[in-house]
Amino acid sequence: MHHLRQHGLGLWLLALLLLGACATQGPTSDQNHWQSGDYRLSLGERGLDIEYRGEVFATIDSFEFNFVKGTITELVKPSGSSDGQARLDVVLEGEDGYTHDFPERLRVMVTQENGRFHFEASHPGFHHIGINLVDRDEHYFGLLEKLYPDNRKSPDLRGETVTVDVYHQGERDYAENYASAFSAFYISSAGYGSFFDTFAKGEYRFAQSGLTHVYHQTDALDWYLIHGPTGQRIHRRYYEVIGEPKSVPLWALGPVVWRDYNTGKAEILSDLEHFSALRIPLTATFVDRPYSDGGHEWSKMNFTEAFADPEEWIGTINRDYGMEVMSWVGPMTFGDTDFPGLLPNHRTYIDLTDPEALVEFERRLQTLQYDVGIRGHKMDRADENFPMTALWHEPVPESQTRNTYVYLYSKVIDQFLRGAHGDNQFNFARAAYHRTQPFLSAVWGGDVRPNWQGMAGNLANAMRVGFMGFPVWGSDTGGYLGDGRIDEKLYARWLQWGAWNGMFEIKLDGIGGQGEDRVPWHYSERLQAVFREAAEQRMAMIPYSYSLANTSASNGVLMKPMAYVYPNDEHTYDLWDQYLFGEAFLVAPMLSPDDQRSVYLPAGHWYDFYDLTRAFDGKRTLSVTAEFDRIPVFVRGNSLYVTGDIYRGSDRRWRGPLEQGRLILHALPGRPGQDTVFTYVDALDGDREKRMTLTRSVNEVTLQTPALTVPSVVRLRLDQAPAQVWLNGARTEATYDAERKILALPLSAGQDIELRVTL
Repeated sequence: MHHLRQHGLGLWLLALLLLGACATQGPTSDQNHWQSGDYRLSLGERGLDIEYRGEVFATIDSFEFNFVKGTITELVKPSGSSDGQARLDVVLEGEDGYTHDFPERLRVMVTQENGRFHFEASHPGFHHIGINLVDRDEHYFGLLEKLYPDNRKSPDLRGETVTVDVYHQGERDYAENYASAFSAFYISSAGYGSFFDTFAKGEYRFAQSGLTHVYHQTDALDWYLIHGPTGQRIHRRYYEVIGEPKSVPLWALGPVVWRDYNTGKAEILSDLEHFSALRIPLTATFVDRPYSDGGHEWSKMNFTEAFADPEEWIGTINRDYGMEVMSWVGPMTFGDTDFPGLLPNHRTYIDLTDPEALVEFERRLQTLQYDVGIRGHKMDRADENFPMTALWHEPVPESQTRNTYVYLYSKVIDQFLRGAHGDNQFNFARAAYHRTQPFLSAVWGGDVRPNWQGMAGNLANAMRVGFMGFPVWGSDTGGYLGDGRIDEKLYARWLQWGAWNGMFEIKLDGIGGQGEDRVPWHYSERLQAVFREAAEQRMAMIPYSYSLANTSASNGVLMKPMAYVYPNDEHTYDLWDQYLFGEAFLVAPMLSPDDQRSVYLPAGHWYDFYDLTRAFDGKRTLSVTAEFDRIPVFVRGNSLYVTGDIYRGSDRRWRGPLEQGRLILHALPGRPGQDTVFTYVDALDGDREKRMTLTRSVNEVTLQTPALTVPSVVRLRLDQAPAQVWLNGARTEATYDAERKILALPLSAGQDIELRVTL
C-alpha cells in the first residue's frame, strides 16, 4: 500500500511537470479565456467572443493598423494587473510599405468596468485604425442625423456604408434639411454600443461579407464596446466616458418663438403682445441674424439701431412677459477681418484654438449681449464650407478639423455663457459631434422644408439623433425654407408634434422674412386653438420634461426611438415615425393630410392619453384616426409621470405671477408583480432628485414619493373602485370617478408620501 501511494504521488507530480512544460511553450485553450465579473472574453475560431453570463453579444474578428490585418493570437491577463484588465497579443500579417520599423506584433490592452470594454493600442507609425466585428444578423443605429442613404427614413443601417465627418454641402443635403449631427457611436440590436473616441473622420461598413468594419483615420486605437440591454443602459455607460449631458433650465422647455428676419425690437414686442392677446403662453424667444453691424450683419455682434437700447426691451420681455431672450451666433466673420485670430488664408472662420480670438469673442458677447440680458444662443454655421486645410494656432490633423471645430464651438460658447449666467443658460446647434453633449443644451434639426415631406424627414432625423445620444432635439416647427405661410393642417400637425419634442421652437415667418408671416393671428380661430392647446400642454408638461432633460445621464434621451427601448423586437428596427417621449408616452405624429395612420404598440399594456378608459394590449399594430385637434399619443401601463404648474412665462399676463405651484402625479399601475420608478427633479427645491415608485401586487397598489415643495394631486388609474385607501399608515377617503377610472387624492406639501390602495 505504501508503495502504491508513492507511485500515485509520482504520477501526480509528473502531470504537474507536463502542464508546466506546456505553459512555457504557450497558452492552452483555457488560458485564452478571461473572466471579469459577469463578463468573459474567449479566443476561439471566429475571433474574440465577448460574453455576458454565458451569452456572446459581440465577436471581434480582427484589427487593422494602416490597413494591415492584425489577428488576435493570445489573450493574457498580465501579472499584477487587476481583474478588470487583460492583454491581446496581435500578429500583423505584413507591413504597410511606408512605416519605418512597422511592428510584427502588437499588444492591445483591454479594461472592463461595469460592462464597458476599452481597447487601446498605439504606435508612432499608425495613421489608420480599423476593427472588424463578426456580423451576428444584427441591426445598427446611429452615426449620423442625415437620412442615409437617398433620403431613406429607416434608422437601420444594416448593409450600408457610412462616412462619419461633419458636412452639409450638396443637393442631397439640401433635401435632407442640412441635418449635421454626427458621432462615432452606434447601437447594435445585439445588445452593445460602439464608440471610437476620436475626432478623426471615419467610415463604417455594416454587415458586409459577414463583417462590420469600423475605421477612423487616426493614430491610436481608443475604442469602447459597451454592453447593455437597451439604448438607455448603453448611453448611461457612454456618458460616463464623455461626460454628463448639459443641464437645461425651466424656461427653455416651454414654447419658444422666433422669426428668421426681425425688422427690429418693435416687431418682437408686437409679436409677444399678440400672443398674449390670444392667450398662447410662451417662455422664450430668440433674435436671428441680422441684428448686428459688420460682415453679414453679424460680425460686430452688437445690436443695430433697429434694436437700440437692448437692455430696455429685453428687460421688458423678462419683466412683463416672464420670458428669456436668446440670439443667433456664428463662429465666422463673413469677410470682416477686424477680428484677431481668424484662420490664416481663410479669413472668415474664427480660430477657436487662438487665445486672442477667444478673448475678443467672449468680450463682444459679454459686453454687447450678456450684459444686456441675452441668456442663450442658436449656434449656426459651423458645418458650412469649413476650410479643412487651414493652419490652426494649435495644429489639428486635417482628418480631424471639421469634427474638432464643431466640438470646440459648443465648448467655447458654453464657457462664455456659463461665465456670464452659470447654469441658467441655453444653447442649441445644428451641427454636433460626440463629446459636445456636456456643452450643448440641444440639437435643432436643420433647415427643414415646410411641407409634409420635410416634417416626416425631420422626424426621421430626430430618431437618428436619439440613437447617437444627444438627449434634447427640436424641429423648426412649421419648417424653415419657403416663403412663410404654410397649409393650415400641416401647421396644426407640426405644432401638435412639436409639443412632444425635446425643444419646442416655432418659426413665425418665411426664410429671410419673405412672404406672408406665419403668426397664428393670420390663420383661422381653429388653428389658433390648436396653437394654444399645444402651448398649454407644453407648459403643463414642464415638470416632466425638465426631469427627463436633467436626468438624461441615467435615463437616456428624451425622444426615444422604438428600437432604442425594444431592441429585441424586430418590428421596431425600421420604425421612424413614432417614438417614446421619456418612459411614459408613445407619440405618433400625423405626417400627411390624411387623418389615419398605423401605430405599432410594443409588448405591454397601453392607454389612450386622451381617454384612459381605452386600453390596448401590445405586440399589435393599430389603425387610428386623429381629429384636427390632436395626434395619437398613448401612455404605457406601469408608468409614472408628473405635470403641473411650476413656471409662468407670458401666461403671467393673464394668470398672474406664480405664487404657489401645483403638481399632478399620474400613476398607471402595471400588472401584478410589476413596478416602475420616475425621478422627479424638483426645480422648486434646489433641483433635488426625488425618486417616486409605483408597485403593484395582486391586491394592492403602492405609490411612494419624497416630500414635494408644493401641493399635489395623485391621479391613479384603476379599473375598479378601491376597497381601502391608506395614506402614511392611516386610512383615508379618496374620490373615485368610475366613468373615467381615476382615483384622485390631494396631497400636502412638505411630507413624504406612502399611498396604499387595496383592491
